[in-house]
Amino acid sequence: MKKIPLLLAGLALAGSSNAAVLQFDFTAKIQEMVQFSPLTFAGGMVSSSDLNGSTVSVGDAISGHFTYDTSTAQISNVGGLAMFSAAAAQNALNAAIGTTSLGLDHALSNTTTVQVGNNVAGLKGADSFGIANVSANGQASQMMALMLFDSTGHAFSDSTLPAALDFSAFGTSTFYYTYSSASTHAMMGANGSLTSLTVTQLPTGGNPTTPVPEPETYAMLLAGLGLLGWTARRRQAR
Repeated sequence: MKKIPLLLAGLALAGSSNAAVLQFDFTAKIQEMVQFSPLTFAGGMVSSSDLNGSTVSVGDAISGHFTYDTSTAQISNVGGLAMFSAAAAQNALNAAIGTTSLGLDHALSNTTTVQVGNNVAGLKGADSFGIANVSANGQASQMMALMLFDSTGHAFSDSTLPAALDFSAFGTSTFYYTYSSASTHAMMGANGSLTSLTVTQLPTGGNPTTPVPEPETYAMLLAGLGLLGWTARRRQAR
């Protein structure tokens, strides 16, 4: 994975020093894809998939944006890896390929979680920032996630939600997408490096409160995300 090009010089700040919500735009390029059954693990690497109803292919350009609310409540902290989530918080992650949104239509559940890692023991003292959206409807469930990783452990001084992101502090950046069919349990996943990340204007208004996905939804999508992470690490090792 390559370092994010800096489209905004220096420290990326959104609004005034006491602003609670930060918003960013990003682009990414799909580099790897898998399609398989999490029940049998039959399947493997693919160059394209139409499982989600539209064709997703290696090489596709992704554009999207995310917001996070620095007042979001912390829900856990294990070994320096803190998780933040709240139904009323203005946390969101959206992405599209061209004009085709990767978000689910008529989602019955939808939640966005933010992760901040500071000198995480399980990551050999690395720092990380991540935001993930999980949603589900009667036909499918999906996860989109964006991760920034600093192997030196110098990006953050603590594991609270940062009031700013210094993009140059992160050596690698990855966008992940997984989709699972409710009827067949088939799953597809894609990942790739970010090609740009820029701070934009503060959003207005709030997010509607929506139900949180069931634990089974998380488990299935995390299985796919884990496989994508493994393939990404394998590629970096080559």
